[in-house]
Amino acid sequence: MQITLFSLLMSVIWSSVLAAFNYFCRKKHFFIRQLGVTNLLFLYLFSVIRMLVPYEFSFTRKIPSSEVFSGICRDAYVNKLGTSPISLLSIFVAVWTLVSVILVIRFFWQYMRAMSEISTYSIREDEQCQRVFNRVLNASTKQMKIAIRRSEHVNIPMGAGIFCKSIILPDEEYSDSELYYILRHEYTHFQNRDLIVKAFIHIYWCIFWWNPAIYLLKRDLAQVLEIKCDLDVTEQMRNGRKAEYLTTIVSMLKYAEEKRQTKMFYGTTALVTKNYESEIIERFKIVSASRGNKRKNILFTGCWFAVFSMLVFASYSFVIRPDFEVPLDGGATSSEIPESDVGNSYRIKCKDGTYYVYFQ
Repeated sequence: MQITLFSLLMSVIWSSVLAAFNYFCRKKHFFIRQLGVTNLLFLYLFSVIRMLVPYEFSFTRKIPSSEVFSGICRDAYVNKLGTSPISLLSIFVAVWTLVSVILVIRFFWQYMRAMSEISTYSIREDEQCQRVFNRVLNASTKQMKIAIRRSEHVNIPMGAGIFCKSIILPDEEYSDSELYYILRHEYTHFQNRDLIVKAFIHIYWCIFWWNPAIYLLKRDLAQVLEIKCDLDVTEQMRNGRKAEYLTTIVSMLKYAEEKRQTKMFYGTTALVTKNYESEIIERFKIVSASRGNKRKNILFTGCWFAVFSMLVFASYSFVIRPDFEVPLDGGATSSEIPESDVGNSYRIKCKDGTYYVYFQ
């Protein structure tokens, strides 16, 4: 079991394919009805695992490619930049590591700064808030200690904090119905541990920032979490209460549009995101079409997971690489390798699969 440049390239390709395939399937509401949002989240986990485990195993078959990957190998490992002893691969690894470290440090710094600022917001202790929040607790299966704060600096209700949990409300007046649905939505995010998932995916993006497919995965996973939260909140609701819940989302979106300032924090969940109206519309359609406790198709789910599992296993079954071993150190540069053709050289293949090249 080893990690090579080519196993990493295969990991990037397969992880991107799995993420894109899962995204296009997820956009079809048929899969949400048949699989359920929780199962879709697990399928996204397949692409994450494939990227985090870029190994060549003992059963991995090496497929030689002397045309494409051999050129990549030569440029990455062997060829040097000018007269310097530095290879292109060394520069890529250095840049990758430096940018990843900077992004991870920036994430934790901005997260801590956000939590520090949120802790200064005043806590709502009025009778309405306590009464409505008790309704939320009574309707929930898990009791958690969450501070409800208000601030004039935010215009969208949001949940924040992995350890010190807070629900932040804009400094506005709400009806009991609006306040209940807002608190229930954010409380459900905490129950589902969505903030932990978002923090993990953001760190994952910080490490593999150079992979374009991760941007798609990061954005769509946030939408899947919102859809799951909506369905969990409205699971036991009749159509009338669903309409009230969706009306509350519309009201919060209108309020956010009227305010010029928009302040969002790292590692938070928000009831609405005004920059992506198409995603709000998608949430509305899914909630309106949901049928409560309708049982998922177990056979379809099992077959789908089996197909995905076999696809992931198949991705480890082969790796495309050059038909020569890569010199890890002391390899000859292109200027040190004599030019050869059929007139001045020939090669002999040995029984172990290696070659000897003879020059006149």
